[in-house]
Amino acid sequence: MLKYWIKKNLILNIITLFSFLIFIFFISHIFFGERSLSKVFELNKDISIAKKEYNLLLDKKNKITSEINLLRDNNLDADIVSEISHKLLGLIFSDQIVIDIPK
Repeated sequence: MLKYWIKKNLILNIITLFSFLIFIFFISHIFFGERSLSKVFELNKDISIAKKEYNLLLDKKNKITSEINLLRDNNLDADIVSEISHKLLGLIFSDQIVIDIPK
């Protein structure tokens, strides 16, 4: 009877240990695996950074597109031409004051 009880207890302990190891395995994959919670938060942060960069690029694209449209032959704007000449060539008139503000 004692041998039966020890054998039964040993089998239950082995099953409990094996179940615990499986539980630890899945819990470790939830927190530290390739598709873990930390990776989800990290990917969400990367997505938000990429969206901000995308919005900045869209704004820059819209600004350049509007400047290109102002430089077309049928829609030439004298202010834009003088502004570009001031920037590229450093041309100023005698009554103008230049203030350089670094970005």
